Amino acid sequence: MDYDEIKLEPLRFLPDRVEMPWGSAEYVLADLGFVDSLAAEGLLGGNSISDLMETYLERISGENSFDAYGTQFPVMVKRLDVKGRTSLHVNADDVTALERYDSLGKTALWYVLDADKDSRLYLGFRRDVSAAEFYEKCSSGDVESLLREVKPHPGQVFLIPPGTVHAAQNVKLLEIAEASELWFRLYEWEPSDREIHLEEAFDIIDFHAAGSLETQFPVHVPQMRVRKLDITVPSGVEAPDGDSFRLYVCIKGALDVDGCKVSDGGAVLVPADVMSWHLTPGADGAEVLEVTVDKIPEEQPWTTAE
Repeated sequence: MDYDEIKLEPLRFLPDRVEMPWGSAEYVLADLGFVDSLAAEGLLGGNSISDLMETYLERISGENSFDAYGTQFPVMVKRLDVKGRTSLHVNADDVTALERYDSLGKTALWYVLDADKDSRLYLGFRRDVSAAEFYEKCSSGDVESLLREVKPHPGQVFLIPPGTVHAAQNVKLLEIAEASELWFRLYEWEPSDREIHLEEAFDIIDFHAAGSLETQFPVHVPQMRVRKLDITVPSGVEAPDGDSFRLYVCIKGALDVDGCKVSDGGAVLVPADVMSWHLTPGADGAEVLEVTVDKIPEEQPWTTAE
């Protein structure tokens, strides 16, 4: 069947769960190579997101994304079930990632799904520090004294820019981020044989005091736009311009998008080629995060499309 004869419809993808020393990461939708999400059903069921992008191009992602990223689907979604504490990480910015590693950088949004009295987020430094001081604290095991500590509660949202050191403890998070897993492990809280990238990442780290990274919806950065929808009655959506995909991530309740049914943590991708669709909540409604990509200025130096 020819490219133009396929009528694209909303797509649900199969999650890919990866066990980690600190819990698990479940990739809801990701085009990363080592994780390549598969469409769950329908005419395109069994096709990976990368195959769909290679075949249908801007019909999947939309002109806004395709002009900047080419056949790379630009965002990923994963659920983090942190039992214990993740290592301390930092993400590279887009320019550095492209120049050094031929990769996207990573700006990430963390939405708190569940938390208790032992939950913590470590987001940046509580004061300005020097590289030498940070190195010494990592060596002596006292790095926690430098970090800005947050006691999270469900429903909070944090935007983590590149360069911000970060870690999580005993918390369930939904992460929406650029399609990249280029990050650097700076510190392990317990003895481990996993590789530390501290020296490689020194010039990536922002050593200034971090302000509050908590934010509110809608969240809008050049790499993505995320807004929260409370859907209580069926509604129709029209998007006749084809500029961007719509990705609906259900965070509470249940949602039906033209027959693609998901519940807590599931996601439905509406390709940019789809001009109209219906959102139908479950009996108790649906809380949903909607992800799109706006037009990216041509002068941005980190875009990857040729």
